[in-house]
Amino acid sequence: MTRLMPIAAALWMAASGIAAAGQTVVVELFTSQGCSSCPPADRILSELAGRDDVIALALHVDYWDYLGWKDKFAIPGHTDRQRSYVRAIGKNTIYTPQMVIGGRDHVIGSRPMKISRLLQKHAA
Repeated sequence: MTRLMPIAAALWMAASGIAAAGQTVVVELFTSQGCSSCPPADRILSELAGRDDVIALALHVDYWDYLGWKDKFAIPGHTDRQRSYVRAIGKNTIYTPQMVIGGRDHVIGSRPMKISRLLQKHAA
């Protein structure tokens, strides 16, 4: 529980700024059931989904399925969408948990302070 307090505080601070600006921000999390690094990012996205100023999307990718754990929510189109985002910023590597905020900014989905700053940026 104490580990979630800093996350909740950071997201609350971001919510205050966004609510004042009146903007809605789309947050996309590329995730997978087979990704051991994804549960913290999934929890953050769940927190964001409860807010009126965020449209939170969990996009399960299929490229981890080869490890033996087939993600029942994975859709190849989600992987294609992630690849398109990565190409658009001039990179080659896709990863989970990758969060795309406002369709432009990318961040590791388990970094609440960076997520908070990007939410504020896109609300302005």
